[in-house]
Amino acid sequence: MKELPFSHGRLAFCENTLVMEPCLPDEVELRIRLYCSDQDGISEAGFFDFEDLATKRANHGFVWLHLSGSFGEEFWKHLYDFLDLTTEQVKLLRSPHKDSFSEDFHNGIFWTLARPSITENVDAIETINFFMAEKVLITRQFSHDNAFAFVSHKLMEKGRRFSDVTVDRLAAILIEEIINSYVELLKLGGTKLEVIQNKIILNPGKKELDMINRAQQCIWIYLNQVWPLETVLLALQRTSNPLMTDQGRQQISYRQGETAAVIRLFETYRAMSYNLMDVYVSGLSLRTNRTTTIFTVIATLFLPPTLIAGIYGMNFFIPEVHAASGYYLCLSLMFLVSGGMLFWLKHNGHLELQ
Repeated sequence: MKELPFSHGRLAFCENTLVMEPCLPDEVELRIRLYCSDQDGISEAGFFDFEDLATKRANHGFVWLHLSGSFGEEFWKHLYDFLDLTTEQVKLLRSPHKDSFSEDFHNGIFWTLARPSITENVDAIETINFFMAEKVLITRQFSHDNAFAFVSHKLMEKGRRFSDVTVDRLAAILIEEIINSYVELLKLGGTKLEVIQNKIILNPGKKELDMINRAQQCIWIYLNQVWPLETVLLALQRTSNPLMTDQGRQQISYRQGETAAVIRLFETYRAMSYNLMDVYVSGLSLRTNRTTTIFTVIATLFLPPTLIAGIYGMNFFIPEVHAASGYYLCLSLMFLVSGGMLFWLKHNGHLELQ
């Protein structure tokens, strides 16, 4: 397996190139959070070393180890010994991945998912690696966004109500958190699409066209990340690994239904983004028609004065030319005819002045 660089663990959308580009440095400070499950529920504990972790694993229902940042070879060697991992499993766990997938092993189940990390200014995707072994769940992310901060606090608040939860059901809860992050992305994306549509209606231009193009590309990128999620959940649901209990399969089945709904929403938003192009073209047509109407009215209003000036400019004997008030009479006639035409156009609804 070809390992991707650490910096590819989090990709941000570049508005200039319209692609996802690595946005992490080569190294990020390591952070470890350890959670233990017992009769009182989930509680956070300090991570000291793997001997202490083995003790906690033996004395608790399960342990959840959340890793973020860069880890040295010594750490991965200790983890290798602690879980009896293979070299390939260590590579899968420590490295980012281009696509979401899952693999079943004799000593556990590995899967990786793409989680959106969205703010008002940055649209990003981060790789989250999972490895579920007996009484152990390891989650690996690369930035310090702390993807599961909210869900971990929520689980600790439940106390004894969460005391009977197994490690596979915890994995399903964390997967649900990733799916919810896509839902939040859709909420924010819907607001952005409405803003773009309002700008197009008010003043369609090149800037608005670029916004449509960016929105379409961004939606397509995230849709490509959601599609494999459904395949991963299907594989987890159908696995024959004894680590996945019947309750865990049921929870994964619920997550699969939620993922299907998210995919349908993404496809709806994708269709909306393409409809924005129709709105843009209609807005351009309306603006062009409005401009054409203005120029047509101006040309129409100047036709009578041009005709009058042409008549009195001919090289023939014209009685009015020699009249003392002929000049003022000619100007008055020009203004009168043009003003009358302007009034007639406005009165009959052929011209709307705004």
